[in-house]
Amino acid sequence: MQMFKRLLLLVALVVLSSGCAKPPVVEVEDVRSVVAHAYASGAVQYAPGEYQLARSAVLAAELQVKRGEYRKASRTLELAQRYATEALNLTIARKEQLAAEKKEIAEEKRLAELAQQRELERQAALKEQQQRKEKVVKPEPKKKTPVVVEKTPSVIIEPELVDNVEVQAGENLAMIAARVEVYADALLWPLIYKANRDQIKDPQEIFSGQLLMIPRDKTRDDAEAARQEARELNLFQPLSQ
Repeated sequence: MQMFKRLLLLVALVVLSSGCAKPPVVEVEDVRSVVAHAYASGAVQYAPGEYQLARSAVLAAELQVKRGEYRKASRTLELAQRYATEALNLTIARKEQLAAEKKEIAEEKRLAELAQQRELERQAALKEQQQRKEKVVKPEPKKKTPVVVEKTPSVIIEPELVDNVEVQAGENLAMIAARVEVYADALLWPLIYKANRDQIKDPQEIFSGQLLMIPRDKTRDDAEAARQEARELNLFQPLSQ
């Protein structure tokens, strides 16, 4: 009987210890170090979007640690690590690009006279080509027959999904993702951000008139990952939970 009681006590201790998660103190310090290294390398200038996301994720993880949400904090730290690494890689690549551009400028100066001569020859060829085109009679374009669409009052028309959207004044990525013709879900804004990194440096800074691509080849897993990322970063308020 005494042996049975000791066995029950041992099982209870194992269950309790497995249900508790340790605070990721070392992980927080490691990720802080990576973010600081990215800052020192110039990521604020060369990769501001990725750096800001990494910094926001670190702050979110610290808050989760204070709340005792250790497992959630570990996932957020992984996100911060990924963005900090991307910021470092982009910074290195852009610095190398700037160095290459300086070499190209020097080469362009050396070839300036040759380029000028080629431009004169090109202009002469274009002028001759234009004169030839003017002699050719162009056929008149065919007129399109207008299509008449009859309206059916009882039919509900589903919104047509778009592949590109123009940013309106006062909009952010979450508001665009919430449009019915886009995703009808504000939490899917990371999909738009990642598809338009060539013109969006910071997800919290977009400008009226920008034409953004809306990716349509994402899976359900991609969408769920984007929602989880949006909840953890929490850059836009309020968002659907």
